[in-house]
Amino acid sequence: MHITLITCVFIPEPVVSAQTSFQIAQGLSIKGHHVRVVSSFPSRPAGKSYPGYTRELFTREHIEKSFDILRCFSSFSPRSTMASRFLENLSFGITSGLALLISPAPDVVYANTWPILAQGIIGLICKIRRIPIIISVQDIYPETLLVQKRIKNDHSWIFRLLRWMDALITRNSAAVIVISSQFRELYLQDRKLLPEKIYVVPNWIDESELAVNPTNNPIRSKYNIPDNAFLVVYGGNIGKAAGVDNVIKAFAEMIEYEEIYLLIAGDGTEFDYCQRLAGESKNNRIVFHRPWPADETSTVLGAADIFVLPTQGEQSLVSVPSKLLSYMLASRPVVALAYQDSEVAKMIQNSGCGWITPPDASRNLAKLIIEISRLPDIELTRCGKAGRAFVLERYSKDANLHKIITIVEGAGHSATYTTANMEIEP
Repeated sequence: MHITLITCVFIPEPVVSAQTSFQIAQGLSIKGHHVRVVSSFPSRPAGKSYPGYTRELFTREHIEKSFDILRCFSSFSPRSTMASRFLENLSFGITSGLALLISPAPDVVYANTWPILAQGIIGLICKIRRIPIIISVQDIYPETLLVQKRIKNDHSWIFRLLRWMDALITRNSAAVIVISSQFRELYLQDRKLLPEKIYVVPNWIDESELAVNPTNNPIRSKYNIPDNAFLVVYGGNIGKAAGVDNVIKAFAEMIEYEEIYLLIAGDGTEFDYCQRLAGESKNNRIVFHRPWPADETSTVLGAADIFVLPTQGEQSLVSVPSKLLSYMLASRPVVALAYQDSEVAKMIQNSGCGWITPPDASRNLAKLIIEISRLPDIELTRCGKAGRAFVLERYSKDANLHKIITIVEGAGHSATYTTANMEIEP
């Protein structure tokens, strides 16, 4: 079978959906399918070109004994503005759509691409060419734009137009894969999708890529963090929706607690702003780790006593930050700034791996971190182990990769594909 994966992020980018897209392509190739990946030139998380990549309209790569990659030109988004995100989205939609249009038609397309413009372009071409398409939904749009205050309200013409487009795109797909039950309910109730068309397959993490408690960890000594200090770690994209500024504001309330440190690891469009904000806080126990290469994931996460997972506004209701999986797999407790009825809160509560506090409430976060820092080590260890066990059971590569491969193969075998005979997670 000939399968095309169109993915807006891909290796060597460190984001989880780039890694899962690679593993899907690899898994399909191992099963004997002819796989072609269409992706952009790597730029995440900083919105900058990676060394060794020359941006052209199209370039080709080959993963030995596996699959081909077609890199397509798109604009980068070094700043998280509506205009830069729009251009990145539209430009990749045009070039990836062109690549799909002029190539021999595959048996099926799996699309993990930018909503809603790039999705719409790919969906239209698949409709014209009668190619079944599977849409992977990582965030709910346009609701995400609403909670980020990029759209004023849900009565505006732009919101209603984008919601209509999203419903049209997903209704015309062979299948829709969402990463949480909360997302599934929204597509059932608001977009009116058929229940048999929607799968819940969460993002996953490969447990073999992260070591728990690596020996001779250099992170604390590198930043003069005492071994007996209580270290709070944020590791991931430092973008507008991440809400890292609220964590820094919490630490501004904790200047007198000399035993509590904060390490912020990663990069993104809000890095410089967060660094300035930390300087203005007068708390010299806030340190930054950049760059954060993939081979330092275990050491950075292994240095933590607890992790902090901020979200901005109602962002936790429309997305599930994939960094949560890494935190839990690292066997450390997690403090999340999220709404109680969000998928993030449900994961933490169901696993027993941490605590929830309202988003955008930095003073509440400060109080909670102080309370947690006084807990006995045995309690923190218990929470960390509970989170790791939960991830290994439900969010591992072994538990979820085969589900997507089965969906893709099913869509490719029949132009009148239906998920009626497939198990859909409630």
